[in-house]
Amino acid sequence: MIEITLDDFFFNLETLPLAGTQEFKALIKQELERCMAGVWVDGVFFSGFLYWHLNHWWIRDDDEDEYGNILRKKLRASLRDNEWIVAEYLEMCRVQKKGYLHIGVRQFGKSEIMASYMGYHAVLFEHTQNVIVGGNDDDLQLLRDKIDFGIKNLWEGIRIPKLDKDTRKNMTRLGYKAKGGEDNVWSYLIVRNVAEGNKTEGPAGVTAKAYATDEIGKFAFAQSFEAAKPAFRSKFGWRCVPILFGTGGSFEKGADAERYFNHPDANNFLAVTDPITGKRTAIFMSGIYRIDCKYKTTLREYLIKEGKLDINSVTPSLAKYEIQVSDKEKAKELILKERAEKAKDPDKVEYLKQVMYYPLTPEECFISSADNIFNRQLCESQIGRIDLLERTGTPVDMFHDGERITYLPSSKLPIAGYPLKPQEPKDAPVVIYEHPVENPPYGLYVAGVDPYRQGKAEHSKSLGAVYIYKRMNKITGEGFQDMFVASYVARPERKEDWEEQARLLIKYYNARTLCENDEMSFIDYMIAKGDAHYLEAQPEWLKELVPNTTQKRDYGISRSAEKVRNFLNGCLKTYTEEVLKTERDKEGSIIREILGVIRILDRGLLQEMAKYNEDDNFDRIIAASLAIALANKMDQTLGAANTDDEMIKALMGKRPITGNVQKSMFNNNPSSKKGFKFNTGKRLF
Repeated sequence: MIEITLDDFFFNLETLPLAGTQEFKALIKQELERCMAGVWVDGVFFSGFLYWHLNHWWIRDDDEDEYGNILRKKLRASLRDNEWIVAEYLEMCRVQKKGYLHIGVRQFGKSEIMASYMGYHAVLFEHTQNVIVGGNDDDLQLLRDKIDFGIKNLWEGIRIPKLDKDTRKNMTRLGYKAKGGEDNVWSYLIVRNVAEGNKTEGPAGVTAKAYATDEIGKFAFAQSFEAAKPAFRSKFGWRCVPILFGTGGSFEKGADAERYFNHPDANNFLAVTDPITGKRTAIFMSGIYRIDCKYKTTLREYLIKEGKLDINSVTPSLAKYEIQVSDKEKAKELILKERAEKAKDPDKVEYLKQVMYYPLTPEECFISSADNIFNRQLCESQIGRIDLLERTGTPVDMFHDGERITYLPSSKLPIAGYPLKPQEPKDAPVVIYEHPVENPPYGLYVAGVDPYRQGKAEHSKSLGAVYIYKRMNKITGEGFQDMFVASYVARPERKEDWEEQARLLIKYYNARTLCENDEMSFIDYMIAKGDAHYLEAQPEWLKELVPNTTQKRDYGISRSAEKVRNFLNGCLKTYTEEVLKTERDKEGSIIREILGVIRILDRGLLQEMAKYNEDDNFDRIIAASLAIALANKMDQTLGAANTDDEMIKALMGKRPITGNVQKSMFNNNPSSKKGFKFNTGKRLF
């Protein structure tokens, strides 16, 4: 155990011994030992990395001159609660041989911490390879510059010179020139640009002592990280503590980051337990750690307040050591005030950025405003509502018993949400929220279908999706309408199995069906089964959106044109944001508005909408938007029923929303229904 006082810290030395003297050599040995092993001060442990960071690492930081000007100056890294917390977690990772993953607030100081961490390993540990991985050159160059600055300004007693002067290269060697001009390499700093996640083998094969990835929400990092992991292993466990950082507002492609954050144990990262929810996640540093809401106190007072030091402890050194600590109440109050002010601005993207930059929950950190036309908060609120009210559909397997289409309860589990998790079973069931009315007239139900291309499920995240939407139900005397009543989102081993379940579901509801026709196999399947009369022909309104289209297919619609995609997504967006009911006070002021999103009971669809962007695949959104677009166009011709308060009452309460539940029904061949005539040749729009 190395027990020292604050006065013994390197940065408190008033004079340093001359190079080459015995005192100089003794000081080098002392500082290397402290940086390697850590020190104890008044019974409190400072890890080796924290001692290094506070005593030897230099950064560029804000300072104020005598005229009140804020300048960027060369300063030794100071102590904040940010650094103290990270250092504690990093030490736990080192001991437990785990990785460190951290998401959170901007201006936390993570880049300086990361640069210091990489410099620490490259300078102190001989014969090491230290790897920095990023998705683009800009982010990598910023980090390389901070590392270069810190190493260049180290005390000469421990500084290792650079053999390579050009920091833009993919590898920098630290070491000395031997006699004769040969390079005596001490360590390597290796940079790997994985090109937004496309070069998955970039860091593979490097025996890393330190490994760092910044801005993990900007690119799909998981495959490159998995490629690097085999080289982490030693006979003692992971030889390095890989550190991964993500910043709120930079999660345009954050599916990997969110998955790793929520499943740290599965990926050998340090996990912490939320005291309220009991959920185990990686590290989240919220907006309360923002740079402009800190106050100065002593390390003793901070540790006592955090419950890590007994108030009766004798700690003279800790009582003198200054630390900047987050004023959590002040920070939270400021964050909420800023959000309220920004909410008045009509630019909702900027409001989202305000939330993302200073998140109060991990979910807020993972928000991406990029290309998302849907209201994420609205969708997430509805997810919370259906979880609270325990609104789940019934999983079933459809089949024909020789006389009729019927079903049995399924032992399969619906796909949990979005994105699809690795190894999650893709052979999911049909989910029923409301069974069809008896003998449903053709046009009461409509379906949107997004098939998938043939291919092995383990190599694709694409799913086949069918959504059944109930249009007008005033004609049945029920109180529910304009809702998704069933869905089928799956990718079984055999594509024919998906196609058959989708076909049976459509027939069960006697649903007019609009299918995406970029993939024709499901349309061909329906035709081969004699069920082409369920399929909507290529709609005339497609020509209104893309007048110059040359695509001529008998059935369905192509989403290849941007105008078509925007139109379909806009239908779904309008559906969720439609005002169903307004409540006013006695003065006529609006006190509550109930929006259309409450009609969506499908958790997976809501999650896709909350995480939507223009780059990834969103099968549920495609199918759901096709169904709503079809219903809207039919409403223009046939008219829609008025919204009934009974629907809203049921949706906002706990009573079931199912209407006329049928255990089974006869095959929904429209031409066989009593009292209902079906004309396959007449188009309604």
